[in-house]
Amino acid sequence: PLFSTLMNKIFYPYLDKFVVVYLDDIVVYSSSMRDHVEHLRTVFKVLEENELYVKREKCLFDQSEISFLGHIVGKGQLRMDIEKVRAIRDWKPPTNVPKLRSFLGLANYYRRFIEGYSLITAPLTDLLKKNRTWAWEDLEEDAFDKLKRALTQEPLLRLPDHTRKFEIHTDASDFAIGGVLMQK
Repeated sequence: PLFSTLMNKIFYPYLDKFVVVYLDDIVVYSSSMRDHVEHLRTVFKVLEENELYVKREKCLFDQSEISFLGHIVGKGQLRMDIEKVRAIRDWKPPTNVPKLRSFLGLANYYRRFIEGYSLITAPLTDLLKKNRTWAWEDLEEDAFDKLKRALTQEPLLRLPDHTRKFEIHTDASDFAIGGVLMQK
């Protein structure tokens, strides 16, 4: 936590402008090569001023796409890492609550890619309720298969096109509210 706090502190002026920091990973992103070179200079200067160093062999430069936190990021897109897609594709139906929690934990990480995620997973999350007896039946099997299909079709998210219209989709219940800003 101390190192992470330090990284966020020293890069604070640049976070979400052209730098993302996660633990000891630093991602520098830019819209042009000229900007990228300038951004890299800034990052190296901040590191040097704080007596922090990088191992050259662990660095990647001039990448149009990178794998970062289970995603492929680049070219104005965010996709699921193919290894995660493969893991989901090969996942066997859970036979107990801990195995279901494990699957839903991975699936939930990628929920932003799936329209209607909560509706799809409702039969599965119902199985996690206290005092609920484990009963894996057709409803749960169908939800599991539908979720796996949705996740393994390799969905992607794109940066918005500000020349096109946006849509807002909202939903609410007695205990929660949600919304999505999207473009078709």
